[in-house]
Amino acid sequence: MTADDDPLAAADAAIDAAAPERHTLAPERARARSLVEVWAALRRDDDPPALALAFPRGLAAIALAELQAFPGNLLWDYEFMAAELLREARSSADPAATVSARCRQIADLQRLYGRETAIAFTYVHDFVYGYDWAKWIRREPPRRRGHRPYSPAFLAYMERRGGELLALIEADDRKYPSLARGRPRNPFPFSRAPAAELELHRELARRGEVPVEAWRYDARPRWDRNYAALRAERARVLGLSRPALLAAEAAG
Repeated sequence: MTADDDPLAAADAAIDAAAPERHTLAPERARARSLVEVWAALRRDDDPPALALAFPRGLAAIALAELQAFPGNLLWDYEFMAAELLREARSSADPAATVSARCRQIADLQRLYGRETAIAFTYVHDFVYGYDWAKWIRREPPRRRGHRPYSPAFLAYMERRGGELLALIEADDRKYPSLARGRPRNPFPFSRAPAAELELHRELARRGEVPVEAWRYDARPRWDRNYAALRAERARVLGLSRPALLAAEAAG
C-alpha cells in the first residue's frame, strides 16, 4: 500500500521510526494515539468523499512537516487539532477545499518555525498546546477572543510573526540572536531539554494548566489565564528555570 493509498498509516510509520516513544500529555495514557486512530474516531459516514480523501492527506502532511522541521519533537497529540479542522471543514461550503487549505497553512508554519529556517525552535508544543494562541488572544481580548486555536486569523498572525522573528534574528536581536546552524533556540526562562520538557508539561497537564488539551477530541481551549506565567512559575517550582539550572551546575 502506498502513501497515497493510506497517507495516515505512512505518516504514523515515519513518526514511530523517529520517535518510538510517541509521548502524550494525556494523564491516563503513556502513548499518543496514532493518526489512523484519530481519523477512525472522527470520520462520519455522511462525510463527502472528497473530504474523506482530503483530510487524511492534509493531516498526514502536517505530521510529516512537523517531523521534518522538529526532529526532536516529543509530544504527538493530534486529537483536538483534527477535530477542529474537521469541524470547520464540515460547516463550510466546500469541506475538502477548506480542510486542504488549512492543513497546508499549518504544515507551512512548521517549516517556518523549525530547523529549516533560522528560527530553529526545537518543539511544536507551544503551537499545538495553545501557548502561542493564548498569548495572542490576551494581547487584544475584545478583538481576538472569538478566534479558535487554528483559526485563519491566528494562523495568519503566526505567519507574520515568523517573518518578524526572522528579521530580529538577522539583526542579531538580544532575545533572538543569530545562532550557529544546528543549535536549538530557547528564548524561554526555563530549560527545554527533553527530560525537562516532559516533566514540566506533564505536570502542567495534570494540574489543568495547559491552554489547549490537544489530547482530547472535546477539549475546551482557554486563554483567560496567564499561561506563560503559570508555566514559568511551575518550572521554577520544579527546579527547571534557567537561573536555577545554572546555579545547580555551578554548585555541582
